[in-house]
Amino acid sequence: MTAKQITVISSRRAWFDLDFRHLWRYRDLLALFAARDIKVRYKQTLLGPAWLIIQPLALTVALTAVVNGVAGISTGGHPAPLFYLTALVLWSYFSQVVLTTSQVFIVNGHLFSKVYFPRIIVPVSSLVSSGVALLIQLCVAIAFLVYYVWIGKVDGISWRLALFPLVILQLAAFSLAVGLCLGASTAKYRDMAHMTPFLLQIGMFVTPIIFPFSAIPERYRVLTGLLNPLAVIIDQGRWCFSTEESISATPIIAALAATAAILVLGVLAFQRVERTAMDTI
Repeated sequence: MTAKQITVISSRRAWFDLDFRHLWRYRDLLALFAARDIKVRYKQTLLGPAWLIIQPLALTVALTAVVNGVAGISTGGHPAPLFYLTALVLWSYFSQVVLTTSQVFIVNGHLFSKVYFPRIIVPVSSLVSSGVALLIQLCVAIAFLVYYVWIGKVDGISWRLALFPLVILQLAAFSLAVGLCLGASTAKYRDMAHMTPFLLQIGMFVTPIIFPFSAIPERYRVLTGLLNPLAVIIDQGRWCFSTEESISATPIIAALAATAAILVLGVLAFQRVERTAMDTI
């Protein structure tokens, strides 16, 4: 006789209970959720995934014309379109993951109340679905880089570009961390659902998207890394596309420490809330 596999479902007791092997067993479900997000996002649209290219390009043109052309804000020696596009690609990924994850209990309440699976799979799936958009937009940014190398405005393609996946990894961790914290808050207080887009709008202005990280006084850069790791992440992304710009290690270490701390806090808050969220939604 073939032995039957028995799954025992028990309540969580530990504060931090994240079994990665358990998550790996549900990898097919994770892929299914990611595919669902991609299909729903562009369902019944005329241009479909073309919006992934149109949106950052339109914002890049607007920022180049208004911020750089009219306001005259420096881009730190970078070609303005490449400067803005690189930041917008990273910011777009962050904002999409945060928005999706912050609504996870509200949007998926009908699933959470009926079927058992590790709930954190749904937030993690948003990293994958948004990652597809990130890859497409990154190809556009690289095309801009190649163009500026060809016309001589950029000295060449640096070996640093090979380190860009590490930037994406840190970006994904920070995006998930913030999303989990907001998702846990939204499950109890629906005001957060209205506040999240507003917080993202504010975050876009306090993050060096329209200005270089070097514009921040040096004595405040480590503090910036602690309070807003995304600022350092975007600076790292621009550094990967550059051949001349230098980067300091201390803000990076501060941003990594802050990202790790917020991620642990987010997982704790998410696991704490998921036990009783279905009773309040």
